[in-house]
Amino acid sequence: MEGSSSRTGRVSAVLLVGACAFTAVAVLYAVLCGKLLAVDMTEVACAAGGCPRGLGWLLLWAVAAVAGAALLWRAVLWRRAHRSAALWAAAVLLSPAALVPAWQGFDWLRGPHLTLFGYQLPEGAAAGSPLGAWQVPGAGSVVRVRTDGATEYDGEGRHGWRLGPSPDGSEICGMSQEAPARTGLLLYAWDGACGARVRAVDLASGGELWTKPLVAPSGAVSAGGSLAVTTTVGAVVAHDLRTGAERWRSPLPDGATATDLLAGPDRVLAVTRSASGAGLLALNPATGSRVWQTPLPTGIEPARLVAGAPAAAVIAGDRLLTFDAEGRRRQDGDSPYVPSKDGRRIRVDDVLVVAVPEREEREVLAAFSLTDGHLLWSRPLGDDWSVRTLGTDGAGRVSVVSEGAYTHLWELDPRTGTQAGEPAVLRDLPTGDRTALYGRTFVNLDPRGTLPPVFDLGPVLGW
Repeated sequence: MEGSSSRTGRVSAVLLVGACAFTAVAVLYAVLCGKLLAVDMTEVACAAGGCPRGLGWLLLWAVAAVAGAALLWRAVLWRRAHRSAALWAAAVLLSPAALVPAWQGFDWLRGPHLTLFGYQLPEGAAAGSPLGAWQVPGAGSVVRVRTDGATEYDGEGRHGWRLGPSPDGSEICGMSQEAPARTGLLLYAWDGACGARVRAVDLASGGELWTKPLVAPSGAVSAGGSLAVTTTVGAVVAHDLRTGAERWRSPLPDGATATDLLAGPDRVLAVTRSASGAGLLALNPATGSRVWQTPLPTGIEPARLVAGAPAAAVIAGDRLLTFDAEGRRRQDGDSPYVPSKDGRRIRVDDVLVVAVPEREEREVLAAFSLTDGHLLWSRPLGDDWSVRTLGTDGAGRVSVVSEGAYTHLWELDPRTGTQAGEPAVLRDLPTGDRTALYGRTFVNLDPRGTLPPVFDLGPVLGW
């Protein structure tokens, strides 16, 4: 009899602890469901992605917790376990432990969420207009360039070095797209001419490496390999990237000016424009000698260079054109349609990833080979969703910020479009119309000065 009484007591204790635990879980899930429905729910229909992620399963889990609690309380009342003060003490002490796996289950259902982790205060309308940004290779920092200077931000968004305004009052009007060997090129305007002076900056320290005046510049500059390439009257001029010493000077075709440049270790490319039309010129990076020259199709200007190797690639008139090592067009049929502007297209090695409208109904993300221009993959991110900005995550993947019912951060393989894990929901992002993205670091390029110039994301702690 004594053993039976002991077993009965243990069963009663388990039932009371279980009833209290299931009740606590049911209350937690009810509160979380209410929060998702009242706070996180958007006005967009659930069919279009307006329901908070995990809400359906959470509702089912809440119903299951309520049902389990009801059954256990019925058993507790039948056994009269609720009349023991000792059992109540054990239940109060032990049942809250059930909230830990319950919360972990909710966290798994809703998936990753990211929010502001650190940010810089807005600079105000008096600050110069932002032009672009560089990521410093191997340093984990970014450099934001404005018309009145440049500022480095470290991996946690804190101020590093600052490059102030020019002593002669001239403004920065252009910058190189790339910064090889931690060297960025800035163009300064004078008397209305952009590029009257070029300045090389060491991105590790912010110090000036060299500066040179340019005669009748076109406003084009590029850094690649060991060269800093600029244009002057009737010529493309290459300087040593670190010292500024002139390496070579290559004449342009008669009457032509260079509107865009792309320097690299394999070739230097220039888009030229003259009375006869636009053309693409390839130069030897060691000597500046002309390798080949080919005309671009008429009626598709302006033309922007996006790659120099393994093939030359140009976006002209919202079309992607690729050329082989001899300057011959690669595409046999129509060229791919790539209408997106800078910020909504990105190059990763020999792949171009770009947001493309599909029959004016929605956007798809598409990737094209820069070797021959063929389509590698395309995929929608969601019905009626649009791509806000593209970047890289530092591991060779493409980072995509999409906007729809919610804002998401995706990480995709550039060659296959395969996503790495579940996309993260982004909360309360202070982003403008132009944003550069490096992993989880955002650089605002909004000219109004009302947004944080740089901010980072971190995981959401709590609900």
